[in-house]
Amino acid sequence: MSTEEPRAAFAALASLPKVGPARMRALLDHAGGAERAWNLVREGRLADVDLRAGAGHAELVQLLRGAAAGLDPAEVLRRHRDAGVAVLLPDDAAWPAVLAVDPEPPEVLFARGDLGLLEVPAVSVVGTRRCTGAGAAVAGRLGADLTAAGVVVVSGLALGIDGAAHRGVLAAGGRPVGVVGSGLDHVYPRRHARLWAEVGEVGLLLSEAALGRPPERWRFPARNRVIAALGLAVVVVESRARGGSLSTVAAALERDRPVLAVPGPVLAEQSAGTNQLLSEGAVVARDAVDVLVAI
Repeated sequence: MSTEEPRAAFAALASLPKVGPARMRALLDHAGGAERAWNLVREGRLADVDLRAGAGHAELVQLLRGAAAGLDPAEVLRRHRDAGVAVLLPDDAAWPAVLAVDPEPPEVLFARGDLGLLEVPAVSVVGTRRCTGAGAAVAGRLGADLTAAGVVVVSGLALGIDGAAHRGVLAAGGRPVGVVGSGLDHVYPRRHARLWAEVGEVGLLLSEAALGRPPERWRFPARNRVIAALGLAVVVVESRARGGSLSTVAAALERDRPVLAVPGPVLAEQSAGTNQLLSEGAVVARDAVDVLVAI
């Protein structure tokens, strides 16, 4: 049997609406493989699969069956390759070693760029979208200095701290890794269209979402666990008392990754989360040297 058939089935499953990591895993566990899972979806034989849809299970089954009827897995795989997007599976040589032992590993990753970056030691830099100018400057300096030290910087390509960190990497001639919450043809936020293109050209873009899938709120917490998993440590530059950065921190702690935080003014909303992390025992990150020592 061709190894392309399971790859095509994974790509097709990830192309379905409302199928994220948890539902993908449920389908695979029940069916025992991607091709069998695809056939179950196509035929609507999902009554015994826990899709976590509650009272909406029947409606979700019909939605998935209808979407599958319009997809040919081989064509889905071909479309990704024509767009320069690799479909990575856990058995592939390029699959990140840290994800092979992850408690919640992706079942499939879509990638555009230099897969060799997945073999280089990395640090994840995250923070609030509504950052201060000082926070953006710190993130940019961290990106540049970690690059100079030979460390890959992973972030989520969001507005604010994420984008500032990636721009710092690019300005230093580095190659950042961006993990996003949509298909690689759906740039989000739109203001980062140029940044996405630059990261994809010189670095690496990664997503669990297939081409065609738009950004959806539930995809971002799932994305954050991948950001945490890929780094030897997670550095939070600025974070409010609540926010996506703290979900990345939670994922990092679950994986025994060091968590570092940049201290900020005690009255600043943008530093409420980072200062709380420091009070709870996070390592102080004043500069790249602190990060390098931690890893």
